[in-house]
Amino acid sequence: MILRPAVITFVDVVTRAGKMTVDLEEVTIEKESFLNSCSLAEARIPEQTGLIVIAVKKVDGEIVFNPGSQYILSESENLIVMGHEDQVDKLRILAAASKSL
Repeated sequence: MILRPAVITFVDVVTRAGKMTVDLEEVTIEKESFLNSCSLAEARIPEQTGLIVIAVKKVDGEIVFNPGSQYILSESENLIVMGHEDQVDKLRILAAASKSL
């Protein structure tokens, strides 16, 4: 797949916004996580972490891009998110915690 130059420029600008690097990361939802069986709306990931959820990688390998707010999260799914390292660290805690931050 060949990307259009404008898309490459956008990704380059977004991932190097100013002097701060924005990461694209994958975070796994653990078995005991309160996120397990929550909708994205209930999980409130952007409000709790500041991250943008780009996609969800399901256990079977299917990737759901731009999942809607009613998407139900499941154990062992990977959230593909965009944000800063400290925000990703907050999500890693949420993805393993039995309750919200």
